[in-house]
Parts: sequence; structure tokens; C-alpha cells
Amino acid sequence: MLCELYLCEPLATCYDNEGEGGGDGGQTDNADQGGGNNDDGDQGGDRTFTQEEVNKFMADDRRKHQKKYETLETSYQQLLENESLSKDERNKLEESLENLRAQYRTKEQQAAHERKKLEAEYGERLTEAERQAEDWQRRYTESTVSRSLQDAAVSHEAYSPSQIVALLRPMTKMVEKTDEKGRGLSELAPMVDFPDQDPETGESVMTQRTPEEAVNRMKELPELYGNLFKSGVVSGIGGNSATGGLAPGANGQVDVRKLSPTQYREIREKNPELLGLKPRRGR
Repeated sequence: MLCELYLCEPLATCYDNEGEGGGDGGQTDNADQGGGNNDDGDQGGDRTFTQEEVNKFMADDRRKHQKKYETLETSYQQLLENESLSKDERNKLEESLENLRAQYRTKEQQAAHERKKLEAEYGERLTEAERQAEDWQRRYTESTVSRSLQDAAVSHEAYSPSQIVALLRPMTKMVEKTDEKGRGLSELAPMVDFPDQDPETGESVMTQRTPEEAVNRMKELPELYGNLFKSGVVSGIGGNSATGGLAPGANGQVDVRKLSPTQYREIREKNPELLGLKPRRGR
């Protein structure tokens, strides 16, 4: 039996499609098809392109992509013009448009875009910080001025401190304190631009006073502001009213022409000195 195996004729083993893509048969076929001489000389190996051809290919490719980019950008812009978009939809479209533009920017363009974006964000933050600073400054000024005027009105026995505040608030501003040499002390304080009268000439003058000094000066002018303070109202006549009292004039007496008969009798009985009369004995 072993002899029979050795004496058998050799058989060749083969597989389907062998020789089309590999093996000796494939190499033979390829050699038959392309290994021979060719008149053109270019078809037997890789083709080499000139720089001009490469540049043309790249230019065509850029034009193709640029046209696609412009079409997409126009589509996004048209969608954003729709006023019926919700806030979320608009934000998503704007984000997609920005991503699209970022893909087609050069490095220089992207750097310029980022710089412009940062400048805009910084400008917005700076504007918001300035707005908040002005708001807090306004609140501080209003609180300090109103408080100082109200405290001065209360200390001088004003009937209605809010009325004093309303009168003096438009005249009051925050001013930097100074020392004896006029140098600033980096500290602000409320000051009142108070319209006053020159005691010697009687002419109108503008003075600058602290709230305490301004309210005290108002109290010293009973013919103008006497009805605002408790001590400037005649006892028993409108004593419970901030505007119903009668203030004595510069000579310390009440103008009799402005009194009713009842008021005259009451003042004569209780405060005859306000009428220029001597007090009754036994009082």
C-alpha cells in the first residue's frame, strides 16, 4: 500500500479564483497585462502631477467647500430671521452658525474673532460693573443725605421731619471734607447750598452749611420757616399743627392784623408779650 502511494502520479491542488488576486498565477497575469513595453510609458507606473495641476485641484476644492459654506450660512441666517423662534431654538441656531463659521476661518481670522469676542465680553462686564457702582453710590448718597437731614430736623423739634427733608434735599449734595488748609481728606459729607440773607445788607446770598447748621438757620428765620418748628408756634394757637401756627416776626411779636378776635383774646390771656403788652401780675 505504501508503494502504491509513492508510485501515484502527483496531483495539483487549487482553489476557486486563485490566480486573480495573488499567487503565481496572479503575478503571471499581471505580468502579461502590464509588464510588457507600452508606447505611452506613463501607464506602467504612478503618474506625477505638476505643481500647476495640484494648485488647480486645491483651488477647485476650496471653491467647492466655500460654496457649500456660503449656502449653509445663508440658510442659518434666513432661519434666524424668523421671529417666531423660541429662545432655545434661536440659541441653538446661533451656536450652529458660529461653529460653521469657525470651521472655515483661517488661523488669523480665528485669532481676530476670538480677540473681538473677548473685547466685547470685557466691555459688557465693565459696563455692568460701572452701572452697579453708580447704583450703589446713588443709594449711599440718598441714604446718607436723607438720614442727616432727618436727624437735624428731629434735634431742632420740627413738626414734620419729612417736610424738612423734602425742602432741603434738592439743595444737598455730597462734598469732600477739607482741612484748615483746604486740602481734601478723602471723606464725603452732606452739605446744603442754603439760600440765606445777609444780616447787614438784607440781600439774598447763597451759603454752604451742614444739615445741622441749615436746619438751625431755618429756625432762626421764623418769618419764613417758623411754622415748621414747635418753638416757632404760638402756644395755644395751632400748637398741634405744623402749618396752623402763627410765627412771631423779627421783633418777636405776632402780627395783630392776621389774628382773629378769638386768637387775639387767647394770646392776650396767655402770651400778652407777643402783642407788645406787659404780662399780667400774679402770673
